[in-house]
Amino acid sequence: MAFFERSNWVAIIVTVPTLIIYAVLVVPQVLGKPIAEVAWVQPMAFTIVGFIVANVLGNVAAAALNNREAPRRDPRDTEIDQFGERVGNWLIIAGACTALVLAMAMADQFWIANAIFLGGLAGTLASSITKIAAYHGPFQTW
Repeated sequence: MAFFERSNWVAIIVTVPTLIIYAVLVVPQVLGKPIAEVAWVQPMAFTIVGFIVANVLGNVAAAALNNREAPRRDPRDTEIDQFGERVGNWLIIAGACTALVLAMAMADQFWIANAIFLGGLAGTLASSITKIAAYHGPFQTW
């Protein structure tokens, strides 16, 4: 398995628990309290920092598994990376546009922040899944 494919597996393995942990910390509050009373800032900050640290450590471990292969990137890796990033960026943009509309509608900060946060995580997940699928299936260069 190529290093860049491993790196995308790391992103998936880190993103899914990040979403689950955030949901476990916040959703019960949302269901039981008014939105203005939900403590979401600390759980969001905790999961963002945890995501970054786990992703970095996972990529270091992936590089250590085969340190001769890690720095090598061929044109196919570059094309797959660009394709996957384009797919993921649409979800990030959707999250940002949703946050903008929510801000214009004067929605609570909770909804605005969560639109950005979840758009970013969904973009990461979609990007990584797209890249892994491209590594294992036919990949059409445009």
